[in-house]
Amino acid sequence: MKKNLFLTGLLLTVLTAGAQNASLKGTFLKDVMGQKSNMLYIAQNEKGQLVPKTMAGLRSTDRSFQVNVTPNMGIIGKVNYVGADGEFYPLYIKQGETIDFTVKDGTIRFNGKLSKENKFFAAWYSLLAPLRQLDYTPLGRSTGSQRYHELIDSITPLAEQLIAKVNTGNSYFDNWVKKAMPYNLQYDVLNVFSNGIEFGQKTDYPAYLQKLFNNYQYDSMDMWNYSAAPFDLISIYAFGRAWVYNFIMGPTLPISLTYISDPQLRGEVMIEAMNRHLLDSCDVRCKQYESSFVTADQKARRDALLRRWLVNQPGNPAIDFAYEDVDGKQKALSDYKGKVVVVDVWATWCAPCKKEIPMLEQLQKEFQGQDVVFMSVSFDTDRAAWQKMITEKHMGGVQLISYRKGPLVDDYVIDAVPRFMVFDRQGNVVTTNAPRPSEPELKQLIETELKKN
Repeated sequence: MKKNLFLTGLLLTVLTAGAQNASLKGTFLKDVMGQKSNMLYIAQNEKGQLVPKTMAGLRSTDRSFQVNVTPNMGIIGKVNYVGADGEFYPLYIKQGETIDFTVKDGTIRFNGKLSKENKFFAAWYSLLAPLRQLDYTPLGRSTGSQRYHELIDSITPLAEQLIAKVNTGNSYFDNWVKKAMPYNLQYDVLNVFSNGIEFGQKTDYPAYLQKLFNNYQYDSMDMWNYSAAPFDLISIYAFGRAWVYNFIMGPTLPISLTYISDPQLRGEVMIEAMNRHLLDSCDVRCKQYESSFVTADQKARRDALLRRWLVNQPGNPAIDFAYEDVDGKQKALSDYKGKVVVVDVWATWCAPCKKEIPMLEQLQKEFQGQDVVFMSVSFDTDRAAWQKMITEKHMGGVQLISYRKGPLVDDYVIDAVPRFMVFDRQGNVVTTNAPRPSEPELKQLIETELKKN
């Protein structure tokens, strides 16, 4: 009797645990220039970025997948973006639900029983399928503007009605749809410009685009917090409105900022532009838009990114860094102020790095007794291997190990070795991408700096 009760309890536990989970299965067929996606991601928008919460491998034979979703992933009971390689679909992952779908040619088709929430997405993507097939397949580039015009004019009013009438009884979901789906619609329609489509005169444009391009402003953080690709959305919007619709030429980023009336949103767009190394057009506007950085967090992120950009410009002050030497003592770049410092970022496992060692040692001999310091900072994470090579090769100079962490990696944005840098006697940047020791230009650069007062 006790044994039967135990087995019954165990079975109930298993069934209950299973009911709390959700699962996704199906196929995801996406081909980017001959390369098929091999991984599917389930992600959420966190501060304007899609952050993966879990993933599933796609089988090489048919790109099928199956993934079990558990409560501890934090995605059950929420809308998540599912996809890969720039193509993502919102899905509501409900406790106990199995979502079976196929993605192909820019659209998603569902199989089996769906929750009320996912029935909305099924209806949405069924409606938008003809337009998205043009957006996500080569067919779009060979399709004339008239077909795009017909599709946009027929689809957009119905899509806006779907959003306005959403009423699943799930207040969280209905609110999400009203905030997010207008931006998803914008993105799909604006992709027309990615295919090089033009409509002639302004009056020839579909009504939806005419309305969108006349005095529209992004006036809240909703676009940043709900869109699947907010930075890309504002970029393609600015391109369509300025370049194509109004014939305004110039860098897209400064133009896009004029279409944003919410200061905090404008600040986030600028910070992301910095992340994407678009400072050539963004940095000159930072003072003008100082009021855009409205939170302490925004200001801190802006300042850190500006420092990283500026440190790679000749003549600017170096960002100091300090690491352990072979004796475990901290040595900093600033310890050698008053001397020209040549920094070699290398690793024991890097063949090109090891090839440069003899030439680097030769340079050290040639500049012996002069105001030059040669500092080698290893990317190694294996201290024993690093120390062994230093000993075996009798490597001179200042030898430090970074474990591929800290300001040298982060602030100087070093993601590959070897990398050589030169700093002047005042601690300013000469170059953060110097020639290698095997190139005569490095010796000439050092000699030039030594001649300066």
